[in-house]
Amino acid sequence: MTQASVADLTRQEAFGSDVVLAARDVSKSFGAVHALKSVNFDVHRGQVTTLFGENGAGKSTLMKILSGVIQPTSGELILDGQTVNVSSTVEARDLGISIIHQELSLAPNMNVRDNIFMGREIRGSSGVNFAEEEKQARALLRELEEDIDPLTPVSDLRLGQQQIVEIARALSVNARILIMDEPTSALSASEVEVLFKVIHDLKSRGVSIVYISHHLEEALQITDHAVVLRDGAMTARAPRAEIDLEWIVRNMVGENFDLGSPPTGYDYGPVALSVESLSVPGTGRSEFSVVDRLSLQVREGEILCIYGLMGAGRTELLECIAGRLAPSGGRVLLKGDDIAGLTIAQRIDRGLVLTPEDRQRDGLVQTMTVGSNLSLPSIAAFTRGLFTSRAAEQKIVDKTIREVTIKTDGGGAAIGSLSGGNQQKVVIGKMLATNPTVVLLDEPSRGIDIGAKAEVFGLLADGARKGIAVVYTTSEVTECLSIAHRIIVMHKGKISAVFGPDATKEQIMAASGEVDLEQRLKESYHLDLCRVVTDLHEDDLPLDALGDAGAAFLADQISKTPKLKLGAGHGRTLLACVKALPERSAPDLSIASVMGGLTINADTNPHEIIQRLASLTGGSASVMPAPFMANSVADRDVLLGQKDCARTYDLARTSDLLLAGIGSTGADAELVTSGMMEPQEMEEIARAGGVGEILGHFFDAKGRPVQTPVTERIVTLPLDVLRDRRIVAVAGGTMKIDAIEAVLDSGLLKGLIVDEQTARDIVETERAAGPSALH
Repeated sequence: MTQASVADLTRQEAFGSDVVLAARDVSKSFGAVHALKSVNFDVHRGQVTTLFGENGAGKSTLMKILSGVIQPTSGELILDGQTVNVSSTVEARDLGISIIHQELSLAPNMNVRDNIFMGREIRGSSGVNFAEEEKQARALLRELEEDIDPLTPVSDLRLGQQQIVEIARALSVNARILIMDEPTSALSASEVEVLFKVIHDLKSRGVSIVYISHHLEEALQITDHAVVLRDGAMTARAPRAEIDLEWIVRNMVGENFDLGSPPTGYDYGPVALSVESLSVPGTGRSEFSVVDRLSLQVREGEILCIYGLMGAGRTELLECIAGRLAPSGGRVLLKGDDIAGLTIAQRIDRGLVLTPEDRQRDGLVQTMTVGSNLSLPSIAAFTRGLFTSRAAEQKIVDKTIREVTIKTDGGGAAIGSLSGGNQQKVVIGKMLATNPTVVLLDEPSRGIDIGAKAEVFGLLADGARKGIAVVYTTSEVTECLSIAHRIIVMHKGKISAVFGPDATKEQIMAASGEVDLEQRLKESYHLDLCRVVTDLHEDDLPLDALGDAGAAFLADQISKTPKLKLGAGHGRTLLACVKALPERSAPDLSIASVMGGLTINADTNPHEIIQRLASLTGGSASVMPAPFMANSVADRDVLLGQKDCARTYDLARTSDLLLAGIGSTGADAELVTSGMMEPQEMEEIARAGGVGEILGHFFDAKGRPVQTPVTERIVTLPLDVLRDRRIVAVAGGTMKIDAIEAVLDSGLLKGLIVDEQTARDIVETERAAGPSALH
C-alpha cells in the first residue's frame, strides 16, 4: 500500500505485528495554534521509520509526545497493542523510549562521562561508581568510532563531537525505540557513516528507530518506511521501495524546490573583504594551524561559498575574520583597511557581521523575545545616551520581520516558539538590519528544511544584489552549487581548489579530501571495508597512525567475534598495529601464521607478531615452523607436509580474517632489510615486473601474479586459497603507492586501512587514467 490516507487507517489494520508503537488520531494545540491534526503514525519493529516535513510541520511536536516531553490534546499512544499514558520523559525511558534531540541538551560545564549518565548514575556500595561509568562511556564512544576522552569537558568539544556525545547518551539507555531528531546535522561524512553502521546494528538487535532529517538524500539511505507531515497533518506514507527524492519533496512542500542560482544582471563592486596569509592556531596541544596562511578576496555583490569537511578550518576562518578568534599571522582588510585590534562590536559597526554555526548557543538569546533578538545588534540606531526609542526599535523589528518573512505572532513572541527555520531567519535578519558590507554565515542551513533553505538562500541572493559581499560555509555539496558565484574548497586549513558555479559535485568533493575517499576506494576496488586515516600533518610519518587505526579495527573484530580465527602476515605496519593494541582478555582467539619466517631474528616477522598478539590477548598462537623461503620447491613441499606446519597451514586456510601489510620490491623492502630475502632474490622478482607484495605473493603494476623460481620457494598459503579468505591490509606512505595499487588491482583484498595522502594519490591516479581505471 502506498500513500494511504488517514481515513484508511483502522486501528486493527494499522497496528500489525510489525508495529511496536503507534500514535492514533493525535492532535496537539498551543492556544489557537493547531500543531498536530489527527495524526496517525506507526513505528515499525526493528526498522527505521523516517519522518519528513518542513520546519513547523509538527515533527518535533509529535516526537515530544512520543517521548513524554509533552502530552497530546487528544488521541492515544499504543505500545505493543496496549494504550499507554507517557506522561514524562522518565516514564518514556521506563517504557524503553529514548530521544536524541536536535538542539543539544548537554551540560557544557560537565565532562562527557557525567553527561552520558546524568540522572542515571551507576551506583556502588559507596556512591556513584565513576570508574564503571567511565568504562561504559569509553565503550559507547568506541562503538561510535570517536576518539573522545570521557573526562573531557563538553565545552572543549566541537559541535560535531557534542552531537556524538548526545548519541552516546541515548544509546546508553538500551532503548527499544530510539528517536533521532536531526542526529547528523553537525556530523562529518565519516561520522555519518559510522552512525549509519550503528543504526544497522541496532536494527539487527530489534531496536526500532524513528529518524528525522532535513538531509533528504542521506535519510533515503537508511529508511525502511517514510511518513510525511505538512502543516500538522500526515500527507503521505510509503515503504522505501515506493519513494524517491521527488516524492518526498512533492509531499513536503507541494512542489519541487531548488536552492536558486547565482544572481546575475549586475557588476561586482570593489573588494569588500581581503584576507592575506591568515593563520589561526590549533586548540589545546596542537602544534599545527587550523587555518594555514590562507588568502582570499570577496567583492561587493559577490557570493562566495567555502566548502570543506568538518575540521577543514571553515568555522575558525570565519570566526577569526569576525574577531572571535585571534590570528597567529596574516591580516584582514575591510574595504582596504586593516581591522586588527578592532573588537567584534567595532567590526559590526564597520559593516562586518557573522551568523554563527550554533544558532542556539551563539546566535540567539533564548530568554529574549523575537523582537529583542532582532534589535540587539542595531541598538545604537535607537539609543541616545541612556535613553532608547521604543518606536525606533519597533520600526526596525517590524521591518526585519516583514523583509525576512519570519513567521511569528509578533516581536513579543518567545524566540523558543519559532521553528528552526524561522529562528535562523531571526539570526540572519538581525545581522542584515545592521546594514552590513560583508556578511559571514557559518552553515546557514544547519537543521532547517528544504523550504526554509530556499528562503534563506533567497535572502542571501537579495543581499548580494544590494551590494553586500556574502561568504557562507557549508558541508553540503548541493548548497555549493546553488547561489554561489565562486566556490573555495578548504582542506586542512588551506585552500585546495577554487571553482566557478559550473563545478561538479565530484570535483568539489575530490578537492575537499572527501571524494568520499573511502567510498571511492570501496567502489573502485570492490572492498567491503575501507578506513582512511586522517588528521596527519604533512611532515608526519603514517606508521603510528596506521598502527592505531589497525589496532582499533582488530580490537573491534575481537570484540564482535570472541572466537575469531585470525591469520597474520609480516611487516612494520602490522607490528605497529600489534604494539598499539591494548591488552585485553580474549582466550578464545586463535592466531595462525600465514607464512614462514621463524628462522629470522626480526620483530617484524610473522612469528614475533603472532607471539605478541597471543601475549596481549591470552589467545592461542600457531606459528609456521619454517623459514620464509625454502632452498627448493621440493624442500618447500616437504616443510608444508610436516605435522606442525600442516596444522598451522589448516588453521590459516580456514581463518575468518587475514591481517597483512603490503610490501614493495625495492632494495629497502622490509623482506630484504629483515633478512627474509636476499637482495638478488628481490631483484629477480622486480625484473619480472613485481611491484607489490602481500602475504608472500607478488603482483605487477596491473595486479597480475608474478611467478619466478624465487617466488615458487616461498612458504605461504597458495593464491587460490587466499582468494577465498577475508584479507584486510594495513598500509600507507607515498613510497608504497605503486605497491598498494598493484595489490588492490589484484582483487585479493576485502579491506584496506590507509593514510589519507596515499588514498588521495591512489584516487588521483585512478581519475587521471580515466573511466577504464575503474575496477
